[in-house]
Amino acid sequence: MRARLGQLVEHYLDTTADSNRSAPEIGAFSRVSTFQSNVSSNKVPNAGRFRRVERCIHRHVRSGELWFVGRQAGRVIWRRLLTPDLRVARATLAMLGSNTNGNTAIFLVVNGKEQPISEAAPVTPDNPLPRVRQVLVAAESPVAPATTMSASQTPPSGPAPTLDEFLNRWRRSKAGLKSGTEERLDHHLKMLRRYVETQGPVTDYMPQDIRDYLAKARADKVKGRRRLKGQTINEAIWRPLQDAFALALEENFINRNPMASVKREKAEPINRRQHAWEDAERILEDVKGRTYESYLELKFMLFMGVGQAEAKDFAGGSVDGQEQTITFIRRKTGRQFTVPIYPWAKQFIHSEIEPRLKQGQPVFDWRNPRKALDTACRNLNLACVEIRSLRRTLIIHLIEQGVDIRTFAKWQGHSDARLILSRYGAYIDAGHEKRELEKLGGVMGQK
Repeated sequence: MRARLGQLVEHYLDTTADSNRSAPEIGAFSRVSTFQSNVSSNKVPNAGRFRRVERCIHRHVRSGELWFVGRQAGRVIWRRLLTPDLRVARATLAMLGSNTNGNTAIFLVVNGKEQPISEAAPVTPDNPLPRVRQVLVAAESPVAPATTMSASQTPPSGPAPTLDEFLNRWRRSKAGLKSGTEERLDHHLKMLRRYVETQGPVTDYMPQDIRDYLAKARADKVKGRRRLKGQTINEAIWRPLQDAFALALEENFINRNPMASVKREKAEPINRRQHAWEDAERILEDVKGRTYESYLELKFMLFMGVGQAEAKDFAGGSVDGQEQTITFIRRKTGRQFTVPIYPWAKQFIHSEIEPRLKQGQPVFDWRNPRKALDTACRNLNLACVEIRSLRRTLIIHLIEQGVDIRTFAKWQGHSDARLILSRYGAYIDAGHEKRELEKLGGVMGQK
């Protein structure tokens, strides 16, 4: 066996059993060269995408490709080895080092002991056997993924667990998260099992099988409309499968994650709409004439800028009449946040809400305000919107009134104003832009 810079030359010998033949066991070979490696340096962040295989070698979870990770001149260096084959990666690593005297040394690891190749027992005769063939692997060329598992990645004994077992183990690893998050994960797994056959051994799944399952979810329709949007398929099906197969890869049941070549679904942009403040007030008047309880609930959500969960949990004892504030608890996070009683809400809170306040008791006899909102939108020939759009209507109203964004971000229970700036800036209407431009014109005219 010999090695040259940029190429690996291997000889495959006739290994037919022969009791009269004796040869040393060659475990590996190493090479030290003074030449610069022709494997390019690629520094990437290790953000949970890599698994350590052995000293100085990490494997990319999705692609299966191996990387060198080591310290050179006091710096941690990442080098892409362009192969998923651990044996080829070891040979490539032997070409990355250099010694101080300018010589090149090649060693064989024979029966667990390293020795110079000149001292090693010969393993081939002068004339190669008929079945000997030579394979050249260019160091710069991409190498096809390995189809077999390397010797250092011996699969566990016994039958392979099913995909469903890995999904359950993945779910158990999420225990202790917020209750709302755990409920959502359980719902995702229930949805996934509706479209994916999860009872097969984890080793039997091919990328095309996964694509067929995703196509099944994509084709499921109700009254001519897709049941699941692309974003839902990605969150409820693609991601749990990716994590489950990554766990099977980590434990050496599979040698490649089948999700690596399965593309995510194209996610459609979310169309968030809300009405102007004046139109929202018209809607409330329409609801008031039909169902008074739903009117109170919708008006409270609009005037205070809270969602259904906060309004439904609103109870006596939350109102501070002296400070003119109301304290809410965000159901999703369990955090408290305080909202001032805005000027337009003071009369409503005093006349309609305060008479209902009883310590620890819900204020509203909860109805179905969503249905009342939809009916009012149709009656007024306005676009149908979700109930949460009422909060967006208030936020846009506050922006147009010139309230500091950081201040009402706090009123909304946000830790900073980034969400307000990134999500609600797109909903400023053209009329507000025109009024702001006129302000600039007045300031420039005074100068």
